[in-house]
Amino acid sequence: MLVKKQIIITALLSALYSSYAAANLGFDFSSGEGIMDIKPYRLGVSWDFGSIWREEENWGLNAIWESSVSRWDRNDTKSVGNNNRMDVVTTGPMFRWQRQAPFSPFHIMPYLELGVGASWLSDTEIGGRRLSLHFQFEDKVGIGVRFGRNGKYDLSLRGYHYSNASLKRPNSGVNLAMISFGYWLDN
Repeated sequence: MLVKKQIIITALLSALYSSYAAANLGFDFSSGEGIMDIKPYRLGVSWDFGSIWREEENWGLNAIWESSVSRWDRNDTKSVGNNNRMDVVTTGPMFRWQRQAPFSPFHIMPYLELGVGASWLSDTEIGGRRLSLHFQFEDKVGIGVRFGRNGKYDLSLRGYHYSNASLKRPNSGVNLAMISFGYWLDN
């Protein structure tokens, strides 16, 4: 029985590794502004698995897995006792409706994106915003463009919403807007 479990686990890990190895790997840095003067800084890594719908068309749906680490700072010298710094780790799927082949001669591929992830926050309060749980959902929507040879570069504008979906109250939530610049490695 133990040998069967080891074979199954090895097969699953091999399939997972091969799917990640086949994906296009990208890195990005983001920053922006948020509610209550929160200043976010974010480093992300993404795996683009390519088109999952309408692969042969000019526009299609791409599946992406994205993980990130963030730091939220709030410059508030007036309030005493309020937490003005938070670290955030997030992972989850994202879907992009994007141009599959670049527009010539500019080599640009515009897109719209939507995603939901699971986040872990280092604290449950920032600048008086009470989030109640360390666990939060990250909802994101964005518009952007991949450009350069083979879509090597990525520039986007995203809106983020963090909330615990009212699993525990109070659930103040946090809204952020960020500009992101990314770099995609070749397959």
